[in-house]
Amino acid sequence: MARRGGHRAWAGVAAAACWLVLAPLAQAQEPYRLHAQDRLLIRVLTWDFRENSMTGWEGLSGEYTISPEGNLHLPLAGALRAEGMTQAELAAAISDLLRGRAGLEEPPQLSIELAASLPVFVLGAVENRGAVPFHPGLTARQAMALAGGIFRAPQSADIVRGIMLSGEATEAADRLRWLRAEEERIRTELAALQSGDVAPQPAGTEGTPGTDVQSQLQEAERNARQVRLDSYDDLQIVLKARAQRLDQQMSLRDEQIAATREELKDITSLNERGLAVNARVTSLTTALNDLEAKRLELETAQLLLDEQLNQAQRDSSTITTDAVSERLQRLTELESEISAAEIRERSARAQFTAMMDASGTRSSDAPSESDLVFTLTRGDQRSKIQPDTVLQPADTLDIAAPTVTEAPE
Repeated sequence: MARRGGHRAWAGVAAAACWLVLAPLAQAQEPYRLHAQDRLLIRVLTWDFRENSMTGWEGLSGEYTISPEGNLHLPLAGALRAEGMTQAELAAAISDLLRGRAGLEEPPQLSIELAASLPVFVLGAVENRGAVPFHPGLTARQAMALAGGIFRAPQSADIVRGIMLSGEATEAADRLRWLRAEEERIRTELAALQSGDVAPQPAGTEGTPGTDVQSQLQEAERNARQVRLDSYDDLQIVLKARAQRLDQQMSLRDEQIAATREELKDITSLNERGLAVNARVTSLTTALNDLEAKRLELETAQLLLDEQLNQAQRDSSTITTDAVSERLQRLTELESEISAAEIRERSARAQFTAMMDASGTRSSDAPSESDLVFTLTRGDQRSKIQPDTVLQPADTLDIAAPTVTEAPE
């Protein structure tokens, strides 16, 4: 008898243990009860004995939303209370209504799926405040995770952000320094050009980005300009030499013309007195005409040569003028670029300083879940809850961590 009593005691202990294990499971698996403004996907099916298959009711199947009052309005079935029912209970209720309204022998088969619900709103010490999507069984802890988790003092984010801002500030400062050095170089070269140095040596830009390449480009530009200037100088020397030879030829022609005219004058006088033949007069006249024609050719050649010489001088001067114009244009551009670079540099420095100041005011200790206070607002009711509390659509969850500065608005 005692042995049988012992067996009963052990059986009672085992039953209690099973209940303790299965009770939370049963609670976790409790069917979801519908709420106002839940959106449902309803499919209505009946068995077609002739086709030996399931046939859908196209006029009834579709998405429906439970009204704010908690009612569901369906064609043929009419309105029925849906809030507070499980999906299975609602499916049975609709099936019975359709059976009665349509005069069916067997109730139609219904499947109801929860398509969407009102979101849960999470406030307080989370990374991303606002609405998070609801799903049946959603707990306060899960809602917090969907909102980005516990808000933590962003030391790691600050480090990355600080490095980025510091790099941006350094880059902006380097750019500004380079632009100012470039401006100084342009001004130095401009002054040299305006003072008569047609090919000044490039000004140094030590300590600035791209110095070697920039210096090479400047040296190449200077050399190219000097080559062009030298070529025009050589051309002017050649043209002046030709002009000098033309002057000599013209002087010689002038002497020949003067001598021929004097001789023609004497022969004409003798011819008038019958002391010289006409052929001699004709010969001298022809020679004088030839000399004057050649003199005219030399004058034309001299005019063309003067034009070429003037063009070479203008082209040589244009090289310097163009170099001056280019530098004046570049100075105008640099003024705008320097102004924009100064703004970028100040902005980057200000952002970096502001971030460092803000980081210094935050606590470096990350809160744990045990430090948090979960407060649930449901309708007019407000109460503190545990992280494993199951939420409902449209709930507002406020998570407070008194020792942690909350995320900025």
